[in-house]
Amino acid sequence: MPAELKAVELPQGIRSVKEGEQFHISETKRIDRNGDVIYVSVTTFPLYNLHQKFDGWAVIFRDITEWKKSQEMLQQSEKLSVAGQLAAGIAHEIRNPITSVKGFLQLMQTGYGEKEEYMEIMTSEIDRIEIILGELLILAKPQITKYEQANAQKLLEHVVALLGTQGNLHNISISTDFEVEHPYIDCDENQIKQVFINFIKNSMEAMPQGGEISIELQRIEERMLRICFIDQGCGIPEEILEKIGQPFFTTKENGTGLGFMISKKIIEDHGGSMTLKSKVDEGTVIEVFLPTEPVNEAHLTTGKR
Repeated sequence: MPAELKAVELPQGIRSVKEGEQFHISETKRIDRNGDVIYVSVTTFPLYNLHQKFDGWAVIFRDITEWKKSQEMLQQSEKLSVAGQLAAGIAHEIRNPITSVKGFLQLMQTGYGEKEEYMEIMTSEIDRIEIILGELLILAKPQITKYEQANAQKLLEHVVALLGTQGNLHNISISTDFEVEHPYIDCDENQIKQVFINFIKNSMEAMPQGGEISIELQRIEERMLRICFIDQGCGIPEEILEKIGQPFFTTKENGTGLGFMISKKIIEDHGGSMTLKSKVDEGTVIEVFLPTEPVNEAHLTTGKR
């Protein structure tokens, strides 16, 4: 057992079994006989003698390393699928600032206008391209899971910026209503962004004639955020709604049936939950509930998200 886990898990397990309770850890690390790190689930339970007195405990380890690898592969597969589907919108988003930069370069060649002003505009447009490409690379590139305190509003704003042009191409607007001050969550930013992108993309695909997607961010309890995605799409029939989230179940011609399932798992891994409500010809509402974290004062002074 790694030293940093031994100091936490061992006392918890011993305390639980001495109180007559089962102690379960769904995912943790251990070192195998070859010195390699493996992922296991651990169940510890008390043992009693013939007189029903506590007589020790037993521990069951289950190696889940391969299962964890398969889950990570599913997540990466879905991320690459989403990245490919976003290509048209992102190409359009990048082409606009490139056209602007090209035009100002041509003006500079003719000697017309103030070059300093042109340079500022071109720098701004290049920064815009860099942000878009950065978001795409984060989405497509395999990442090490890393939990840090992040501003949920900023994550939503980044995703809206990434998908806004794709929405415009299909006559879809995205509106936001953020009512929370400093909505910090302890999360893996890449995974949470993946969830938000998946939900917004699904809403877009449900509105082939255009419409509006509304995103709401609220604090419903002292330590709980509610993030709501509302669309005006075609809705989901009740008999299909029950199957959403089952592996490989999809109503899309080129769908994998993994997006919603993976999104739900990511939310649950972050200590959250979600609900899905839909009515045919009215639209769909997805509610995501995520626990908040106390604000790190350094974020307020440095502006770190």
